[in-house]
Amino acid sequence: MRLIQLKAELNKFKSKSDLENQIAIEHKNNQIIQNQLLITTGSLQKVAIENQVLFIEGWVVSFEDYLLDNFKLSIAGEEIQNFELELRRDSLHLKKAFPNFKNVDKAGFLIKLPLNQKQQNWQDALVILTPLFGRYEGSILVNLLQSSIPLPSQQYLQWAGGGGENGAFVRNSFAFLGYFIQLVGLKQTDRVLEVGCGLGRMAYGLAHYLKPPGSYEGFEIMARFIKWPQQEISTRRPHFNFCLVNIYNYHYNPGGNIEAKDFIFPYEDKSFDFIFLTSVFTHMQTEEVRHYLEEIYRVLKPGGKCLCSCFLLNQESENLISEGKSSFQFVHELNGCFTIDLIKPEVAIAYKESLLLKWVSESGLSVINKYYGSWSGRKRYVSGQDILILSKL
Repeated sequence: MRLIQLKAELNKFKSKSDLENQIAIEHKNNQIIQNQLLITTGSLQKVAIENQVLFIEGWVVSFEDYLLDNFKLSIAGEEIQNFELELRRDSLHLKKAFPNFKNVDKAGFLIKLPLNQKQQNWQDALVILTPLFGRYEGSILVNLLQSSIPLPSQQYLQWAGGGGENGAFVRNSFAFLGYFIQLVGLKQTDRVLEVGCGLGRMAYGLAHYLKPPGSYEGFEIMARFIKWPQQEISTRRPHFNFCLVNIYNYHYNPGGNIEAKDFIFPYEDKSFDFIFLTSVFTHMQTEEVRHYLEEIYRVLKPGGKCLCSCFLLNQESENLISEGKSSFQFVHELNGCFTIDLIKPEVAIAYKESLLLKWVSESGLSVINKYYGSWSGRKRYVSGQDILILSKL
């Protein structure tokens, strides 16, 4: 009888252990928890000083239904220990946007911080909020107090896309700054290159983070974009430089005189600690992507990292496309890639995940992390597009 009970207890323990292992495997496969980081989504909707009090208001929720416990708060590089926190605030308006989140209707929070005389004069002060869920840290939320850099006009924003409003410009800028800091480990003194800097949306957030001897270089193929960051960012941040290059792209720069597959980045070998490309490979064909990977390897320092966003085709994303749940229908194959439009293929381009990772390896780079996006209709995601984080060993 005792032996039977012992076996039953062992089986119960084994079942529990198997269940925990299965959960851990599912977390890893879904890219939800990596290195004690819990992937979450949220927003800082208000960061403002009123009557000598700083108000930080927003919402944050976990894909895995973990409950928010607390925050770590940093302002202008200073860790803030004592603040008033109100959790579980009503956020019923989010239920429609995020119907799959169990606790989204109580995802709101409010932080109040009385300020001393020095703190009331904060300018260009980054507010970095790290959600805490038990032993896990969630995805950081970033915003800004009293920027000295003006935002682009509506004319510029309508060219740049992303919602055509200042709010979208700022949200995207600080969302990616959060990725750079938390997922890549970007330091304020790093030397940074942006491939395809556009209107300066990513540079705007970085301009409030990078400090000399840290620096930023960005190049862009669209002349109408480059003027704003040159005028508004470089004049205020001399360690930020924006360069126009006349690379041909059927959709974005049909008058270009340099083929992307032949373009040599105008920088010396081993120049940068960090390189990033947001929505660049999503508009480039096979030869061009492979060449850019080689150039990234060349100008990246040993130990340096690269973040690139892309559209990755694998079993899950292809199933979602076939089910009509994806925002993009990558159904036309073209020279090793897939497009939504054979007439204008550069509008949106995706790659088989296994093939792109093979090219990364052949360039000399290594994939150290990947995070899937929401573009294909996934219910768990980090960003809109998929994200690869690469390293040069």
